[in-house]
Amino acid sequence: MGLRQKVQREMAETGLPDDLKREFHELSAWAHALPEKFGDRVRVRVVDVASIEGFFKSLTRRFWRYPAFSVEGERYVGSDFSRVEDLIERGLTSRIARSVNVR
Repeated sequence: MGLRQKVQREMAETGLPDDLKREFHELSAWAHALPEKFGDRVRVRVVDVASIEGFFKSLTRRFWRYPAFSVEGERYVGSDFSRVEDLIERGLTSRIARSVNVR
């Protein structure tokens, strides 16, 4: 575990209210389970909204609430991870359809 990960983990464990800490852990557990479901077809990128990158991504993608997800241009804001998985499945299906049409 790198220094950045240790700092982020410590911040998450000590610096968040209990409800946000619980939401963070649920999000983390869900994200870690994605490779079991989708394998290497999905890449997850977590961006901290409090970072400079997160600030600009929020502006450009027009996210005002969190957690927020963007999959192949489709957006979802909320904690219903089954809806995010639906977006992922649609994105994968769309990607497969595009690759078949190109050939």
